[in-house]
Amino acid sequence: MAEIRLPLSIIYETEGVTPVSDIIAALQAANEISKDVVSLLPSFIEGLKIDASSLNVRSLTQESPLREYFVLALVVAFQSDLKAEVPPMLEDLFNVHISENYDSLATVIFMIVLFYGSSLAVDAIKKAFTKSLPRAKLDELIELLAVETGRTASDIRSIVESRFEKPAATSRLLGYVGQFFLPSQKARNAPISFDRDTVPSETIREIPYSGSGEEEKQDFSRYKPYAGIDLYLHAQDRDKSATGWAAVASAISPERIKVRVLDPVKPSDLWQHDHVKADVVVVEKLTANGYRPVEIQITAISPGDQSA
Repeated sequence: MAEIRLPLSIIYETEGVTPVSDIIAALQAANEISKDVVSLLPSFIEGLKIDASSLNVRSLTQESPLREYFVLALVVAFQSDLKAEVPPMLEDLFNVHISENYDSLATVIFMIVLFYGSSLAVDAIKKAFTKSLPRAKLDELIELLAVETGRTASDIRSIVESRFEKPAATSRLLGYVGQFFLPSQKARNAPISFDRDTVPSETIREIPYSGSGEEEKQDFSRYKPYAGIDLYLHAQDRDKSATGWAAVASAISPERIKVRVLDPVKPSDLWQHDHVKADVVVVEKLTANGYRPVEIQITAISPGDQSA
C-alpha cells in the first residue's frame, strides 16, 4: 500500500466577503464530488484499489477572492503482479503531463463530474440536447483524460454516465453542482479557477442557478446525440392519428420508440419510408431502474439512405 496526497486548488474570483453559508455549501459539494472522483479513479487506472480516502482543507480564505485549497488523501494498493511498478505508476498516472493547467489527474476527473452534472442541469431546463458552454468544457476534459489514460472518449463518457445511472445518484449530483457554483453565481457569475484552468463567467452563467442549493424535485431527462443511426419506421396507426410516429433503432434499443422530427426535418421527409439513416437525439427518462429511451428526435436525414 501507499499513501498519496493530491492537491486541488479552487479559486472563486469573487469581490468582497463570501457569506459563510455559501462557503459551507460549496465545501460540502466539493467533498461529495471528491467521493465520486475516488470511485471513478480505479476505472481509469488499471489495477488500482483505493482502501481509504479523505478530502482535507489545507487553506481557506473568505475574503476576495474566495480561495479553497484541498488535499485529496488516498491510501492505494495495486494488484500483486503490479507492485514493482507502483512508484512509477503513481508518478506517471496521477500527475498530468499533457497540460500545464492541472496538478493531478484527480482535478481533471473532479471537473468532469462537475461539468457532467452541469450539462444535465442545462438540458433539463432546455428540455433538449444543448451545445452549451458547460458541455463544451465537459467534452474538452473528457478528451484530455482520454489522452492521459489511453482510453477512448466514448469509454470515459460511458463510465461517468454509469456512475450516475440511478435516480438517487443523479439527484445528488445535480444538488451538489448547484451548491458548488453558489459563491460564483451570487457574485455575478465570477470566474472559477481549478489549479490553473479558469472557467469564465460566460460558462458559469449558463448553469442553472439553484438558489438555496437544494435539488429540485424534477424529472431530469438525459439527451444523447447519435450520428448515422438506422431507423426502421412505423407510420401512425390509421385509427389513432394522435399517436404519431414510432421507430426501432437497434443500435439504441430493440423496442419501438416514439419519434419526433425537429427543424429542418419535416414529417413529409419520412412519409412512405420504412427505413432512414438519420442523426438523432435520444431522450432518456430517469426511472427507478435507471435511464431508458422514451423519444427519438430526428435532427437530420442522410440523403439517399431511405427505403420505401
